Amino acid sequence: MKRWLLKRSKIDASIMAEELGIKEPIACVLANRGLAERQQARKFIYGTIEDLRNPFLMKDMALGIELIAQAIRENKKIAVYGDYDVDGVMSTTILYRTILRCGGDALYYVPHRQKEGYGLNMEAIEQLAKDGVEVLFTCDNGIAALEETKKAKELGMTVVILDHHEPGFLNDEGTETDVLPLADAVIDPKQRECGYPFSMLCAGGIAYKFALELLCAFAIKEEALEKEFLCFGAIATVCDIVDLLDENRILVRCGLSEISKTTNVGLRVLLEETGMIDKPITEYHLGFIIGPCINATGRLESGRKAVELFCQEEEGQAREIAKTLIALNEERKSLTAKAAERAIVYIEQENLLGEKVLVLYDEETHESIAGIVAGRLKERFCRPVILITAAHEGAKGSGRSIEGYHLFQALFHCKELFTRFGGHAMAAGLSLSIENIPLLRKKLNDSCQLTKEQLTPALRLDKQLKFSEIDLELAREIKALAPFGKENPSPLFASKNIRVDRMDLIGKNKDILRMTLAEKKNGIRLAAISFDGYEEMLNLLKELYPKEECDKMMNGGQIAQQFDFAYSIEINTYNGRSSVQLMIKDFRISK
Repeated sequence: MKRWLLKRSKIDASIMAEELGIKEPIACVLANRGLAERQQARKFIYGTIEDLRNPFLMKDMALGIELIAQAIRENKKIAVYGDYDVDGVMSTTILYRTILRCGGDALYYVPHRQKEGYGLNMEAIEQLAKDGVEVLFTCDNGIAALEETKKAKELGMTVVILDHHEPGFLNDEGTETDVLPLADAVIDPKQRECGYPFSMLCAGGIAYKFALELLCAFAIKEEALEKEFLCFGAIATVCDIVDLLDENRILVRCGLSEISKTTNVGLRVLLEETGMIDKPITEYHLGFIIGPCINATGRLESGRKAVELFCQEEEGQAREIAKTLIALNEERKSLTAKAAERAIVYIEQENLLGEKVLVLYDEETHESIAGIVAGRLKERFCRPVILITAAHEGAKGSGRSIEGYHLFQALFHCKELFTRFGGHAMAAGLSLSIENIPLLRKKLNDSCQLTKEQLTPALRLDKQLKFSEIDLELAREIKALAPFGKENPSPLFASKNIRVDRMDLIGKNKDILRMTLAEKKNGIRLAAISFDGYEEMLNLLKELYPKEECDKMMNGGQIAQQFDFAYSIEINTYNGRSSVQLMIKDFRISK
């Protein structure tokens, strides 16, 4: 049973709507996003690349660019050291290609997930030094690599760190101070001494800003290249599940408009092979089609292959790599489904839902998909989940969290149990010995302050609507608020005392509810569809009516009982005609 929570704002939505020339429900949505000022709201809806802030407001950005530019001019060998997920692949690609375009001597290094794990490692640093690398440039990692950075410095390297993860910290009598690696430059908007106004950029977003300034330092202006990097930054931003507000929203909104016409050979071929070429690309396609293909290489083989794809200029070779990515993703899907089902059975059989934090160990789960499975379990059970599996040495795990539980800070208080760990509020990775798993489970659960309410799934509604307020113009204004994602979800509304005038079952398995809903007061009727409400509706009707009547209602009948519906508003276009359609997220019998 979900909780329905109606968001509240002190802003007068009617005045805001009049000032901005928008409908009142849209003003409510903007106010609920904290966009009370007219300029904020306008930038949210209409923001362009020109609205991005000056990168040099970010601590060490100018210093980092100066160090890399100097290394390029002095022909020093630079290693761009990335990560194997989408954000790591995209930021590596952006920075590596930028350095090459500026005339630098560069290579890229993406650690192997199973053999090396996340981030810098001593063996890789030593090998890079033997290969003549003089400048180590990390992206999407490095902020927690204290010993590894020290080793690189001892080997004579200049070290520039570009990261977006939380730094470690010390708590001295209630005052927290960052513990940072002793690099030559540390670019990370999450460090406390960084005054950049928006700290939620991912590594791809920061790399995009860095790249444009480095190109500028060499007086290079290439619009096509900059647009490629914008596309990469947008993909990274969606796939790393950072807040889709402020600069992240601008990067994704502007990047989406460029992706379908990209000049990057690898990206274009990947779009073709996934059947998306010449189609409108949305945040959904980045997060659920393109992103998983990129991720699959790092999960089951090496993330290097994905970087290679986006650096490839020969179409035939690019197509072969793209096909490999897609095949690996299909394999990943199968592994994920089996691992998730195994975990669900275990949780339910062992009655683990009495625990607020689920810490699971399953040596059969491929360590590369532990994070995906943890995310699925988090959504199903509304709890923070850490899924740990067997690794080459000891065990490795990935965690996914829920609102109200800062996973990185919780893990930081258990740091003595780990050989390595890192992450942020909603996601983290860790390595530890198998015997420490029960200790971790106990320590996290003993200290967890999550309430029963926080452990209950919630629908956060933007506004209660009358059907008379819903029309195509409203649906189009809602569409203008996309791209949707973390902290900018697709707006949810609710209506009370609604009659189901007609309901039938559609789809291959006849388990999708198609309904015609009518508001009692004015008789306005709207089309609605529910993809996951079949069983819930059937169970509700069984409590109210005999079986024969239930069957009749579920197959084209009318329901006398009135309902409250929670829904999003979308546009359904068929045979060139557009109409409003409600996408039902939940329903309940009206009181």
